[in-house]
Amino acid sequence: MKTPLLPLLLAASCAAVVPSAARAEEPPAGWEAYALARVTVTAEAAPVDETALTVAVTAEEIAARNAKNVAEALAAVPGLRVSTGRKNEPTVYLHGFDQSRVQVLIDGVPYYEANYGKLDLAQIPTDNIARIEVTKGAASVLGGANALGGTINIISRTAGTKPFTELLVEGGDYATGRFVATHGARRGPLSYWLNLSGQTSGGTPVPGGFTPRTGTIQQKNPTKNTPAVIEDGGRRENSDTKQLNAWAKLGWEPSKATALFLNLRYFDRDKGAPPATDAVQVFLKRPAFSQFSRIPTYRDVAFDLDGRHELAKGLTLKAKAFHHEHVDDYESYKDETYSERIAISRYDDTLTGGSLVAEWAAAPWSTLRLAAHLKDDTHRERDDAYLPFAESASITGSLGLEDSFTLSGRLSAVAGVSYDWFDVSRAERNVTDGSTGDFVRQDRLATPNDDQLNPMAGLVWRSASGTVVNASLARKSRFPTLSQLYSTKSGNTALASETSVNATAGVSHPLGANVRVEAGAFLYDVSDMITRNGSSATNLYLNVGKVRMAGFETLLEVTPLPGLTLRADYTFVDAKERTAVRVTDDVTNVPRHKAGFLASWAATTGTRVDLDAAWLGSMYSSLPSVAYPKDPVKESDGYVLLGGKVTQEVLDGLRLWVSGRNLLDEDYESEVGFPGVGRSFSFGASATF
Repeated sequence: MKTPLLPLLLAASCAAVVPSAARAEEPPAGWEAYALARVTVTAEAAPVDETALTVAVTAEEIAARNAKNVAEALAAVPGLRVSTGRKNEPTVYLHGFDQSRVQVLIDGVPYYEANYGKLDLAQIPTDNIARIEVTKGAASVLGGANALGGTINIISRTAGTKPFTELLVEGGDYATGRFVATHGARRGPLSYWLNLSGQTSGGTPVPGGFTPRTGTIQQKNPTKNTPAVIEDGGRRENSDTKQLNAWAKLGWEPSKATALFLNLRYFDRDKGAPPATDAVQVFLKRPAFSQFSRIPTYRDVAFDLDGRHELAKGLTLKAKAFHHEHVDDYESYKDETYSERIAISRYDDTLTGGSLVAEWAAAPWSTLRLAAHLKDDTHRERDDAYLPFAESASITGSLGLEDSFTLSGRLSAVAGVSYDWFDVSRAERNVTDGSTGDFVRQDRLATPNDDQLNPMAGLVWRSASGTVVNASLARKSRFPTLSQLYSTKSGNTALASETSVNATAGVSHPLGANVRVEAGAFLYDVSDMITRNGSSATNLYLNVGKVRMAGFETLLEVTPLPGLTLRADYTFVDAKERTAVRVTDDVTNVPRHKAGFLASWAATTGTRVDLDAAWLGSMYSSLPSVAYPKDPVKESDGYVLLGGKVTQEVLDGLRLWVSGRNLLDEDYESEVGFPGVGRSFSFGASATF
């Protein structure tokens, strides 16, 4: 890959990355960060987080970038990358681990599609988020299974000390708009929080420098390859979206020792799925499938019940119970006109489970924590409406024990171990007639199971001057997803679980009152990584063997003047395949370089100006492998994105703003064949009272 020298030197000189003890702005009195959102009992950061590379994205930072959903909010986090490809669905990568290998939580509860092990984070709006906490590499053993690369915990808002109401409207290019209505209050021991929002867009712009090129429509049954210009610029083909979201939180806190909350969430998204510009596959034989597609339903409904109670002095118990339902429909069309639908498939998932965490202050220098997690994933799918649903289901559990203890006045440690298990309880697949596609029968499939033992340990040292040094070492594992095991076209029931030995180290040091410097290093040694080794929809999932990812992060934050903050970050990741028999050393979807810059200026007149920039290096999207040695090499070029927002407080609680993304109108692809979003603007107003 080619590396632009100037951006690299600029990024390295600014230095940048993941705060080990991220700072948070004080929220307004009208709302608070949800106290039961963390996996541990206390509302404060878990001790294990202090020994790992962590970062928090605050509500203020989300507003500064005008990030409308969680995927956009995470795009600027050091060490994280967000790309959007097929199905118009963003995927988050953490140091090279894709989103299905990172444990994503909402208020401490796992959140994903049962089939794929990940969720479209663009459907989760940010207007009800207090902060997002990211732990890299060595997440706590108390959090449950499948945190191979780390955790992302999305923490919602709850009522503060004063009643709070907010109304927001925003509009922009291509009929893009959103509205938000929020209200919350406390009444003695009772509290409530209500949030309703909606977003709509007629599409997204293609960068002005985009040059239309001829791709291929690859039709099967009968086979026919047709040259075609699949994207001609202007408005991105089939990129319109609309969604409706609702949150509700009801709380009862009769004393400091007891709290009980009911959380309700509803996300519903209707979206087009812009096709790749280089090649689109169309399978006409029933059950048909096409990458000319729409997703008219992408819906999640969730009910969570959280409770915490201090049983005795020094002994506290916290419990969570949850039930999530996910439904999405995938409409396949014959060609780029989207006029003839050839199939509609449906996924229907449920996730039901709970967790129990006990915390015991065993001694002034030691706190023991014990966690138990159990969840049932059920996935039902049919490739077309004429077929019955085929079902697969699994049970995943975890028992974790962790002790945080003080070794001296400045040195503390965390040590723990978890036992995680995975058991597929049932699995079936529809069998159709090879010539007509008619339904024949349902076959029972193999039901694998596995268990893993995952220890971890960490140290943190604090100096009198404010310097913090931390280090952690952990073994992590991740069980195969139901899709990887049982997908109609690419499933493989012989897959082994992925494992990784993760080591991280970091240092944070203040240089006076106005300068903060942080640096971190990481090494991940992954075994049995699961990949489909190519872009074809019919390639089987396989364990590729060993992959090593190593790198470092740096961050520099300066406040040279009152109201002015400058921050720069840089991340380097070297990812190599280390399997004994291999075609290439390179790894897909891991750029070696990422740099970011943020400047914020708040004037005494109520004006605020925020500028942000990001540079990503080049990256492979497809590589040949032992299983598919003729697969092409596909590489996307590096790119620079610039955004900004100007906000003016007109009256107390009334704000107006204008925001722009990709101000340079950079022509880029976050994945090969998928043009990025061109220059766009939005105008908004909000009122809080």
